[in-house]
Amino acid sequence: MALNTPKGQQKESFFSSLSRRLNIFEFIADRLEIKEEFPTSVLKKFLFGFVLVFIYISLQHHLETLYRNLTKAEIEIKEKRASFVSHKSAVMVKSKHSQVSESLEGRGLHRNVEPPVKIVAKN
Repeated sequence: MALNTPKGQQKESFFSSLSRRLNIFEFIADRLEIKEEFPTSVLKKFLFGFVLVFIYISLQHHLETLYRNLTKAEIEIKEKRASFVSHKSAVMVKSKHSQVSESLEGRGLHRNVEPPVKIVAKN
């Protein structure tokens, strides 16, 4: 139900009464025990410090994330390099003449005992 107000007065809106009750500047002034009007220079310094702290925290978070990603990438590179070296050594062993001839003997191909014949073309 609406409040009755005298004819010369207007009823205060909900948001204006809420903003009057929850005034952040008055809250800060009460906490800092400032009895007079809240000086804007203190507010500027407070907001500047808050911005600096916020920037510092966000940069620290970004750097920690970057460091974790770099560490993870270094570990992955070391694992890939070790895998590459082991595969390369296995391929080098399998490509030797003795290893190739042994693997082909199992398929029925044998080493040629006769030396190669030189073919000479007549003009």
